[in-house]
Amino acid sequence: MANELSLMVNLSFSKGGAKVSRQVSKRVDITGNAFSHGVQALVAASEAELDQLAAVGDPGWVLIINLDDTKFIEVGATTGVYTIKILPGEFALFRHAKDETVTVLALADTGNVDVEYFIFED
Repeated sequence: MANELSLMVNLSFSKGGAKVSRQVSKRVDITGNAFSHGVQALVAASEAELDQLAAVGDPGWVLIINLDDTKFIEVGATTGVYTIKILPGEFALFRHAKDETVTVLALADTGNVDVEYFIFED
């Protein structure tokens, strides 16, 4: 079977007379059938691995939603290196840098932050 995961972004911007609208969609193949989903509490200033089921060997597409109202989180693939910042109430959809590590790392700004996540096997 092919094209098991469907991704869609609907982008619109309007400010000061400038406007743009764009939709992008993609269907991608997933090697296995494993995925991980959950809500996890991140502890302030303490890097954590998002709980990934053992069946998800190589993480591929990742969706992380910051459930906090005031604190941001940072996400990366290498300890101490965070390339994604997710502000309060925002989300990030990305392909994991599996060539660096097979874990998705997250760090809360200050205080504890709950995140919801989906990790799909590549």
